[in-house]
Amino acid sequence: MVTSVFENLRLSISEIWTNKLRAFLTVLGITIGIAAVVLLLSLGQAVQVYLNTQFASLGANTITITAKADKNDRFDSLTEELAQKLSDPKRAPAVGLVMPQASSNYSVTYANNQFTVNVVGGTTDYLTAQNRTVSKGRFFSADEYQQSIQVAVIGSTTAENLFGVGDPIDQTIRVQTALVQVIGVFKTAGSNDDIVVMPLTTFKTRLKNSYTADGQAVINTIIVQAVDSTKVDTATTQLKTILREERGISEGETDNFTVSTAATIASTLNSIVQILIIFLAAVAGISLLVGGINIMNIMLVSITERTREIGLRKAVGAQFSDIVILFLIQAIVLTLIGGVVGVMIAWGASAIISAIVPDFSVIVQSTSIIFAVGISTVIGLFFGVYPASRAAQLNPIDALRYE
Repeated sequence: MVTSVFENLRLSISEIWTNKLRAFLTVLGITIGIAAVVLLLSLGQAVQVYLNTQFASLGANTITITAKADKNDRFDSLTEELAQKLSDPKRAPAVGLVMPQASSNYSVTYANNQFTVNVVGGTTDYLTAQNRTVSKGRFFSADEYQQSIQVAVIGSTTAENLFGVGDPIDQTIRVQTALVQVIGVFKTAGSNDDIVVMPLTTFKTRLKNSYTADGQAVINTIIVQAVDSTKVDTATTQLKTILREERGISEGETDNFTVSTAATIASTLNSIVQILIIFLAAVAGISLLVGGINIMNIMLVSITERTREIGLRKAVGAQFSDIVILFLIQAIVLTLIGGVVGVMIAWGASAIISAIVPDFSVIVQSTSIIFAVGISTVIGLFFGVYPASRAAQLNPIDALRYE
């Protein structure tokens, strides 16, 4: 039996080698499908790892509050006064740090370099709240914050764009119409490096900040940290209670705000990524289906070409199962070749993406390789059964007479 299998394998490889171009065109659909599926699976895993890493850097006990429209499509903005109420230890004992934050995209200019950058107004707690550090220079002080001094700390990408290899410390940049002195550069975080952070007081007075009807400065976000990572859920519940009370939301009405943690944001994005990967993999699966049909078609052509050979085999004693195994092995060899080449293409594409995109590592996992081999074998079996059965059912006398 083992000898028979190896002999059939040798014959299948010989047949494929004899018709190299036809074999190449036959497995092309399988190759494209396997490459696409394996690459998508690897990309999905890489994106999930990247997202989890980035959100983990925000801190396990960080909570973010933003405003959203209510059921009547009315938008009630967040304010500094509201942020102060959230920091009341009597109403929210599980809440530690609370930082209001305003931000918008503004034109930032130095010499002849001009870029649109995310400009943020924060408090002196910004470094702690956002889990960031300064690699060069310093952060603004409490006195500078109170006096609305026009100073800023910039991201590493912003520094490179504006100053190139020059030292940005103590240089003056123009943010919209305001002249601002650079006093520090953030350590590279892998994301959010194209940024300018200034005192919130300066942001409100020097830039076009929005205000509510009663004159309160509008803020985009409130960054909150629980007293420790084990109290995040408790702090979230306490924050929601205060927000509903302060924003006049009655029982049964939906919230006009969003309270999210790094874990919930990462979980939501991971779910979206998984859905996209499944959808794209299903689209790529169409290539596998087309490739499988092509395998069946070529196998039928091969059977027609080898009709006399089949008749001769049956005339000298070959059984039904012998003919089936011969052509099934040929179909499986074809699909496995397509699968192996597809994995190699996916591996090469993953290496290129990893080299081009910093801090983003795409690795073809062993599970993806096993999946590729398995699906290739299944396709070969599924689409090879009918041609193999048809070959085995040929009448030996009619087959020997076939021209």
